[in-house]
Amino acid sequence: MPQAAGAAKKSSTGARKSAAKSAAKPVAKRSPPKKRTAKDRPVAERAVEVRTAGAPTRPVNGRRSPEDVQARILEAATAEFAESGYAGARVEQISARAKTVDRMLYYYFGNKERLYKAVLENAYAGMIAAERDFVMPRDDPARGMRELIQHTWDLYVSTPDLIRLIMNENLLRGKYIRQMKGIKQAAMPLVEVADEILKAGRKQGLFRRDVPAQTVLMTIMSLGFFYVSNQYTISQWLNFDAGEEKRRADWLRHMIEVVFLLLEPKQA
Repeated sequence: MPQAAGAAKKSSTGARKSAAKSAAKPVAKRSPPKKRTAKDRPVAERAVEVRTAGAPTRPVNGRRSPEDVQARILEAATAEFAESGYAGARVEQISARAKTVDRMLYYYFGNKERLYKAVLENAYAGMIAAERDFVMPRDDPARGMRELIQHTWDLYVSTPDLIRLIMNENLLRGKYIRQMKGIKQAAMPLVEVADEILKAGRKQGLFRRDVPAQTVLMTIMSLGFFYVSNQYTISQWLNFDAGEEKRRADWLRHMIEVVFLLLEPKQA
């Protein structure tokens, strides 16, 4: 019994020393959680947003609307057909300009020919819309005619792609524009406007009576279209910069003088 009691006492003493030793030993500190870098983030999480310098945050996987894609393709195709013509334009180049892929072009427009027709329709629709914006001054037909000439001239100067598309279609002898009923049925608003101006001017004795509105518009369009469409070769032939602002202003004044000479009443 004394031996057993001694053994128990010795065991108890050893346990207390072991516990004390464990308590005295410092507890290992946990390292703070490692900050995740972009590479450590799940792919789905990394794709939530992308930042570009000076631009708002937007979803990486946000898709463009069908309208936006079609508008981009149409804009790119307009530039490509204007620069290279129908034969020279390439679908892959149009796709690259539009920042899309060829299959999207075929999906929305079918083929190159249908896309070209869509470009023509859009260009003529823009021209007609610009013509409708013209507001004829009331009770001042002379001013109205000057502003009509100015309006037409400004349209040509501001839409060089339209000029090139019309030139290319004429090289094709109007092959595609003849097939497009929408363009054929769309009357040029300026024909009616010019007719109203002429009628008002005749009542006041300002304009002669035997010049139809179509002839007046043909004169205006011929003078304006020729200058803009041939400005680069004109510059070489006549040794001056036809694109210079002063040269253009001088030509506009010339156009106005020519039209008013055409409309001047004949002396009895």
